[in-house]
Amino acid sequence: MRRHFLPVALLALCLAPVLAQGQAAAAPDSARTYDIVIAGAGTGGTSAAIQAARLGAHVALLEETDWIGGQAAAAAVSTMDEGNHLTPPSGFYREFVDRLGAYYTARGKSVSTCYWGSDTHCYEPSAVRKILMQTIDEVNAGGKGHIDLMLQDRVVRVLAHGNTVTGVVTATGRTLNSKVLIDATEYGDVLPLTPASFRSGHSIGADKLGSCTQDITYAMVIKKYPNGVPDELKMKNKPPEYDKWLPKLRASWRIDGNPVDRILPVDFAVHNAYRGLPDSSNPDPYVSAEAGQITRTALNWFNDFPTGTDIFDRSKRMQILCAAKLETLANLYYLQHDLNEPLWSVANDEGYDTAFNRKENSCPNIPAEFKAIEANFPSMPYIRESQRLIGQYTLTAGDIRRERQGAISVTGFADSIAVGDYADDLHACAQPSDLETNLEHLFDRPPGFRSGPFEVPLRSLIPEKVDGLLAAEKNISQSRLANGATRLQPITMLTGEAAGTLAALAVEKGVQPRAVPTEAVQIQLLKSACILAREPMPNLPIGMRPWQAAQFAVAHKWIDVGAGGFDAKATMTRAQAAVLLDRVFLRPGKASTDENSESMYGRSTEAKATYKDVPIYAVDSAAIEGWHASGTVPACAKAPEMFCPADAMTTAEFLEAVYALGGKEGVSVTKADLRREVHIGDADLLTRIDAVMILYNFEEARYE
Repeated sequence: MRRHFLPVALLALCLAPVLAQGQAAAAPDSARTYDIVIAGAGTGGTSAAIQAARLGAHVALLEETDWIGGQAAAAAVSTMDEGNHLTPPSGFYREFVDRLGAYYTARGKSVSTCYWGSDTHCYEPSAVRKILMQTIDEVNAGGKGHIDLMLQDRVVRVLAHGNTVTGVVTATGRTLNSKVLIDATEYGDVLPLTPASFRSGHSIGADKLGSCTQDITYAMVIKKYPNGVPDELKMKNKPPEYDKWLPKLRASWRIDGNPVDRILPVDFAVHNAYRGLPDSSNPDPYVSAEAGQITRTALNWFNDFPTGTDIFDRSKRMQILCAAKLETLANLYYLQHDLNEPLWSVANDEGYDTAFNRKENSCPNIPAEFKAIEANFPSMPYIRESQRLIGQYTLTAGDIRRERQGAISVTGFADSIAVGDYADDLHACAQPSDLETNLEHLFDRPPGFRSGPFEVPLRSLIPEKVDGLLAAEKNISQSRLANGATRLQPITMLTGEAAGTLAALAVEKGVQPRAVPTEAVQIQLLKSACILAREPMPNLPIGMRPWQAAQFAVAHKWIDVGAGGFDAKATMTRAQAAVLLDRVFLRPGKASTDENSESMYGRSTEAKATYKDVPIYAVDSAAIEGWHASGTVPACAKAPEMFCPADAMTTAEFLEAVYALGGKEGVSVTKADLRREVHIGDADLLTRIDAVMILYNFEEARYE
């Protein structure tokens, strides 16, 4: 991969308001060339940048605010929205969780302070930002790839030759040439500037009617000041429009509210345990179950603010965001006065009080007496729904539907690059008239709050026709309903990581992203411990090579997973080996409908059976006849005219068959390659895990 050596200064964590890494050296209108330009340093954009740089790419990461981390930090939604424990953290999200866990363990604090649970991941936004910045600094110090972080800058024009994106022009006058541009903005702001097709609300292209989208929330981190709230953070008078929001507030939380569960109205303690955060300013630790001890939480429950596609219009956006801030100020006033909690106010130690927040992000509708409070608002609101790419595949609610709580989704994808598990949680704008009826209907969204694993295909990151462009955030190719499950921090980090992987491999190979084999992307993601298969595998250590092989095999539907997970030690019969080889080499990519039909009725086009013990009507006949035709079937010890389908296969026999079939496909692979981490003795019986590991070793040789 070609490298670009540019003068870069490391960004100090306390230097949020100024231009960051590599920015000072760039003069207006100067052109610079990067492998990858990423617009938006949120959860998707930051993970994409880190992954791409780790793979050797030189990345420009632009962020229009002065904070990185998007919804998980800049928007203060720092309580991680995970669906259930069937899908453990994986990939960069797993690394992120581990780093923050170590950060708080060193400080003697629990991260299980939110969602009324004992196994949750909840952090201060300032800690999220710190860990992400440290990770970027470590990547840059590693010397392989590099990330130039450019804060308070954004894309205002996209450069393209026909249907190929070639770079961007930014608000500060930079021209950044790119081989791949990734839109990872919170609103999907870059997509309308490109030749690519996109969706806005339920319309294709820009929606001019202001149709509704999911609510936004302008969250606020609040804390308890045991020695009294600083005077400038006390709300002595009602904020504008307070009476407008008062009925909603009284219906939601009260002094005499429900102290037990989430049935509204709740009391203050139940409210705090929802978005409870660790408190670095409090020497005493606590967990979510100790709701009365919580001293830091977020206002992010009763302040959802209705909006529509007007929010994608920059000329109207600020007015909408400022109106949302007023609703949150109403929540804070209600807390201090109606709930009689005078020791609580906005936290002044998260680091949001910057020149950016006091100037560019300051709202004219907020009176001067509340400006000190406004300065400590997050840098951005929580945006749940953005403009969305129209890609090679559009993920829909029907694809991710879980038929019962904890079930896997109804659809899997051979090109899966990430697994999410959150429920299809659409915040408002969920009437039939709000949906894209050519993609789905309201009944595609199951009742209740059903979580369970679902897969995201690589094709949802790639435009239908435009090259040099990828999507990574809430703007991937998906329907409005599907977005209700894919907009959360864990899955956006994982789809961002996949976009960064695809972009880096495209640059390395000198091809467009659509030309990179899916399998090459998946193999690289598996090396980063990214889960690809929606079927849980709790009995295989995540990230280890046997796990990688099983994930790849199951995602590609070569082999199944039992109720208890992947049965690694079970031995395979010769018939089972034939079916496995059939799916990998002889008839790869069979449609699931064909597989279902074959499992019921069998299917063979042969005039007569080759083997006496495998009649044409046998379910496995087609696979066995196909294997026979390849000339690579090891002889059955009982008789040459028999296949012996129920006999055990040996590992050595299977390896020889894979080696022979691979040679027929022209793949340069040695037997030593196939034996990697597989012990093969002449009498060793083939286990399921050894079979998929041999095949996974072959796939690495094929695609790397």
